[in-house]
Amino acid sequence: MKKFFYWSALGLLTVILGVCVLSSWITPYDPLLPDLDALKQAPSLSHLMGTDDRGRDVLSRIIAGGRFSISLGIFTTVFALLIGIIFGFISGYYCGWMDSLAGVAINITLAFPSLLLAIALSSVMEPGYKSIFVTLVVIGWAGFAKLIRGETLKLKNSPHVQAARVLGASDLYIFLKHILPLSAGIIITAVTLRVGVSILMESSLSFLGLGIQPPMPTWGGMVSQGRDFFRSAPWMTMFPGIIITLTILSLNIAGEGYKELSAHNVKKYK
Repeated sequence: MKKFFYWSALGLLTVILGVCVLSSWITPYDPLLPDLDALKQAPSLSHLMGTDDRGRDVLSRIIAGGRFSISLGIFTTVFALLIGIIFGFISGYYCGWMDSLAGVAINITLAFPSLLLAIALSSVMEPGYKSIFVTLVVIGWAGFAKLIRGETLKLKNSPHVQAARVLGASDLYIFLKHILPLSAGIIITAVTLRVGVSILMESSLSFLGLGIQPPMPTWGGMVSQGRDFFRSAPWMTMFPGIIITLTILSLNIAGEGYKELSAHNVKKYK
């Protein structure tokens, strides 16, 4: 049953990513072009998810908005992971004053609630793609650094690492060849969870007006826009909200499933 949910979530993610990648070619309508003759139309055969208060097709805007929301989630997570790997490895492998310095930076970042820190950072920068990118990287790197540090501390004195060190392997080689592969399962799980958190965070900031600005669609921005018309046109908020929920849920299930499936291989490697 767990494998069924894992593969189902993976399949749904593949579909969502594929649709977002092909968004420029498969959107049925122009997501930015208003249509005054189709204001707040209910879902129908011509507009499967209805239209918004300016007559724009909701489905087309969801597809176009996914390109920004998901790309932000993925790219900010990759950059946060790279920074976290550098700080986490240096902190856990060398210890001493490096560990203390990195620990202070990690703890300061983690001390603030993520959403409040994101709001504070976004409010001092001009709203847009760059500000959201920087904000999500800043609030995401510390969690990866703490995770990598813990894995490095756990594995750096293991027999195969000590053998590689005796044979003259460099520290970078030891990390890339012996520590990182054994941590891959938990890191990939953390990455999938962080992508989901980043998408949700971007949606929250866009909902508050601190994200990508209109008329460019994002999932959070569409939810924010539709809240004023929830009674008369609930589909404006409902469909973007459903897509956000399904995407984050699929990421979480896929990440946990990968962790369980890779656990046996890690044990054999050890």
